[in-house]
Amino acid sequence: MAKSKLSPFNKIDFVYKTVHKTPIKTSILVPKHLGSKGREGCPTIVNWHGGGFIVGSRLYEGWLPEWLLDICITNSAIFIAPDYRLLPEATAAEIISDVGDFWHWLQNEIPSLTRDWDAHPDLTRIACTGQSAGGYLAVQSALLFGELSKIKVVASMGGSINTNIPQCRIPGPRLILGKRPPPPGKAESIIRGYLKGIQQDAVRTDGDVIEMWNLVTCVLQQAYLARWLNPDGKDELDVMKVMDETKSMPPIWLVHGQQDSVVPQQCSIGFFEKLRKTLPGVPSLLSIRPGDHGFEVQCDKGNAWIRDGVDFITQHWL
Repeated sequence: MAKSKLSPFNKIDFVYKTVHKTPIKTSILVPKHLGSKGREGCPTIVNWHGGGFIVGSRLYEGWLPEWLLDICITNSAIFIAPDYRLLPEATAAEIISDVGDFWHWLQNEIPSLTRDWDAHPDLTRIACTGQSAGGYLAVQSALLFGELSKIKVVASMGGSINTNIPQCRIPGPRLILGKRPPPPGKAESIIRGYLKGIQQDAVRTDGDVIEMWNLVTCVLQQAYLARWLNPDGKDELDVMKVMDETKSMPPIWLVHGQQDSVVPQQCSIGFFEKLRKTLPGVPSLLSIRPGDHGFEVQCDKGNAWIRDGVDFITQHWL
C-alpha cells in the first residue's frame, strides 16, 4: 500500500459553516515536527481542490502535488484545505459565498481556536493555491476577498480562470485525458438525468472521482461548465470582468499544461495577458509546460520550473 502524502502531518478538522444541516468542513494539516519546536506562528498555505467544481474533496490525494506539501515541511508551514459546495447541486454564486465565508471564518475564528496549539497559523503570511477549479477559487479569493483574506501570493495550476473562449463554450466531441466521452446525444441524456435526480436543498461537498468522472466529461464536452459558472452573467463570477475593476492583486504564479484537454491553456494565458495590461506592476510568473491536465502532480522539485515557482512563492510569502 502506497504511503499517504499526508503522513508527515497531524490533521485537525473543523466545520466553517453549515448549509441545510450539512457541515462544510476544512482540514488543517500541521507538520508533525512542529510539535517539538515550541509555540510559534507559522506561515500558512490555503489550498482549494480541483475536480471541475463537480467532484473531488479537500484532501483528495490523487490531485494533490507532493511538492506543494513539501513546501510546508521545508518552511515549517501549516496547510489548510477547505471544502465547498459542488455543482450542479449548488450554484456558482453559492460556491463563491462559501469561499467568502471560509475567509471570514479563518480570519475571525481560527485565532481563538488555535490559541493553545504549539504551532498555529500566522494569518499575516498566507499563500493561496489551487488546482483546476481550485485555481479559479484561489484567484477569486484574492480578487473578491483580498482585504479579508490578506493573501500574499497566489498559485493557480490548470485553473479555469478565463472561460470566455470557444474551447469552453462550444459543445462538440473531444478527447479528455486521452478518452472520448459518450456521444453528444448520450452525454446530454446523462447530464439531464443527473439534474432530474437532484433533490431540493441538496448539498454535496465531495464527489467520488471514479464514479462521477463520466458525468464530468459529459459536462465538459457539452460546454455546460462555462454556463453553470455564470448563468446570469454576473460580473463578480467572471474573473476577466473582475479584473477590469480591480485595483490590486497579489503576486501570482500560473501553471498550465500545453496539451491540457480539460481546461485549455488559454484559460491561464488569457488571464496572464489581462493581468499584464491592467496591473503591470504585479509580479507574475507563467509556466506553460508540456503535459495534460494535472501534469504538475507527477512533477517534483527536480524540475527546474518547479524550483522557480517555489522560489517565486516563498519570495513573496515568507
